[in-house]
Amino acid sequence: MKINLPGAFADAWSAFRGNSEVLIALAGLFLFVPTLALLLLVPAAPPWPDSTAGDPQVRADAALFANWLVDNSRWFLVASLASLFGSLAICAFLLDRQSADLRAALQGAVRLLPRYMAAALLILLPASLGVFVFILPGLYILGRTMLVAPALVSERGLTATAAIMRSITLTRRNGLVLAGLTGLGLLVGQVLPAPFQSIDIAMRAAGAANPVMITIVDCGAAALASAVALATILMRIAIYRQLASSNGT
Repeated sequence: MKINLPGAFADAWSAFRGNSEVLIALAGLFLFVPTLALLLLVPAAPPWPDSTAGDPQVRADAALFANWLVDNSRWFLVASLASLFGSLAICAFLLDRQSADLRAALQGAVRLLPRYMAAALLILLPASLGVFVFILPGLYILGRTMLVAPALVSERGLTATAAIMRSITLTRRNGLVLAGLTGLGLLVGQVLPAPFQSIDIAMRAAGAANPVMITIVDCGAAALASAVALATILMRIAIYRQLASSNGT
């Protein structure tokens, strides 16, 4: 079945309007707060090694970037876990018939988190390689596997690999559309917060890093990034509902 994108957008918007208080609370706790923490606690990344520079300079820049990743890996890990959990909790609240309230949705997300983490790790390597070699293959992989969380929540008993295969099955004949949708989400998630992040970097570089102003600016960036992340999760749920219903599940 071909995806009806206008219908998916309408379904996602309807889900948000009908559950806005709960969804904003979940997104605030598990998407906004970790993003804000990263912006406040993690220093700006060093520049990517310049391929036109000499070998010693390239090695020095690469080592500097690698050290930055290692030094801040714990913050990236915590933020990633919070984001994965938040995504599962939102899916459970909207999709799981046995999650009658927010507490039940959170409990369901706790049970599913290990499998979702395993699935995310299995997807990460091929998707990263695809993006590194040529952007489209990575986006295609991410698009075809975007329904893992809804599948884990709705179809009980799926393993990590089974959830990945279920997503691939559901998204058959929609790979390019979902690759484009994934790319659009990633682009918007970078573009919208960019002005606030530029202000943050400029203030820090000029030595005018007033903590209050930095926090306000970073809150703006985190809020926009979290809004895009929430919209992405709701679209995944809407697309899953559409494709799963067409397959009789």
